Amino acid sequence: MYAEVMIATNTFFNYTVLAFANRIGWIENKKRYLFLSALIAGTITVAFSNHIFTIFMTFFLMIGIAFWKKRSQMLKAISLTLLATLFAGGLLTAISPMYSKSGTLFMLVNFALIVIGGLYLLTKNVLRIHIDQSDRGLVFQSNLTLFGKMKELRLFIDSGNVCKEPISNDPVHFIAAEVLQDVIPKALFEAVTKWEFDKNKGMDEIPSEFTSKLRLIPIATVQQEKTWVIGLKYDDWVVQGQALPKGYIVMTKLREKFPHGAEGILHSSAYYHLKKRSVT
Repeated sequence: MYAEVMIATNTFFNYTVLAFANRIGWIENKKRYLFLSALIAGTITVAFSNHIFTIFMTFFLMIGIAFWKKRSQMLKAISLTLLATLFAGGLLTAISPMYSKSGTLFMLVNFALIVIGGLYLLTKNVLRIHIDQSDRGLVFQSNLTLFGKMKELRLFIDSGNVCKEPISNDPVHFIAAEVLQDVIPKALFEAVTKWEFDKNKGMDEIPSEFTSKLRLIPIATVQQEKTWVIGLKYDDWVVQGQALPKGYIVMTKLREKFPHGAEGILHSSAYYHLKKRSVT
C-alpha cells in the first residue's frame, strides 16, 4: 500500500509540473502524453529512488515522453518544467517544518495537494499578468455562428472573466445584446432579454424549442450578489482564424462599459487559444 501511495503522489506531482509547462509555454500537447509520462516517471522514481543518477535520467525521460510530438519546443518544456519543480521544491522547503511530527503518508499527500494548489495559482497569476500587459493587443475581430447565422464581432479578452457553465465547465463569454438581435430568433431574443431569475419558474417562460441550447449560469454581480443568467450555446466561433472551444454566450446591456470599443468580452481562457505558439 505504501508503494502505491508513493507512486500516486509522484505521478500527481509530475503531472502538475508538466501541465504547468504545457500551459504557460503554449505548447498545447495532449494531456494523455503528460499523464503517461508522469506515471512512468513516478514509478521509476519510487523503484530506484536511492540512485541520484536515475532521478536525473527520469526527469529527461519524463520530458521526452510528455513532449515528444513537440520536439521543436523541447528546450522550452525543459526550462519551464525545471521552473515549476524549483518553485514546488521551494514551497515544500518552506512548509516542511510544519510536518516534522506527522506521518510519512499524511505528509506526502499534503505536500502533493499543496504543490498542485501552488502551481495552479501561479498559472492563474501568470495568465492574468500576460493579459493585463497585453491590453490593447487583445482586441480581435471574429465570426460568430449562432442559430445558423454568422455575425462579425469585435471582442476583448478580459482577465477578470473566469465565469464557466457549472456542469460542463465550458467558458462563458459576454456579448452586448443589441449586436445579436439580428441573429437570434425574435421570440427567443425577447424572452431572454426580459427574463429575470425566479427559482420557482426557471426557464418556463422561454420557448421550449430552444431550451436544449440554453443553460442557467451562476454569476456574481458588481455588488457581489449571486444570481443566475441564461447562457446560449453557440454553433461556431472563429477568432483570428482559430476556432474557440465550445462554450456559452450571455447577453448583456453593458456595451458602453466594454473596453476599446469592443462588442463583447471573451473568457480569460481564450488567451491561450489565441496566443499559443504550438507547433503541430
